[in-house]
Amino acid sequence: MTNTPSDDRSVEPGAPKDDEPVQPELQLPDDAHMVRRAAQRYGTVGAMLAGGMVAFDRLLGRKPKEEPAVVIEASSEPEDIEKGISLTLEQPDGETLDVFAPPPGRRRARAYRRRRRSDGQGA
Repeated sequence: MTNTPSDDRSVEPGAPKDDEPVQPELQLPDDAHMVRRAAQRYGTVGAMLAGGMVAFDRLLGRKPKEEPAVVIEASSEPEDIEKGISLTLEQPDGETLDVFAPPPGRRRARAYRRRRRSDGQGA
């Protein structure tokens, strides 16, 4: 009897069989995932640095924040900040507080100096 493609049921060694449940891939904890990603991106030194930072984080006992970021919609479009921003806040006791932020300063344009190419020939 010859094997035809329809009844060829050969299985590679180590491959799951049809009647076995397929196990999901092992999920790494966030810390191990961070170290593995640092190793992939930055090599051994990156993995060592990431591992050290994870160790310091555990030693200090800091817990990650589980609170989602608060997003508040503005009631209108933002105004032009070239004139500065001013706010008037009313406190619960009825007192008002005026706040003013000056406009951002103008930055000077960056000066670029071009390098001369040396062609190896003295001029």
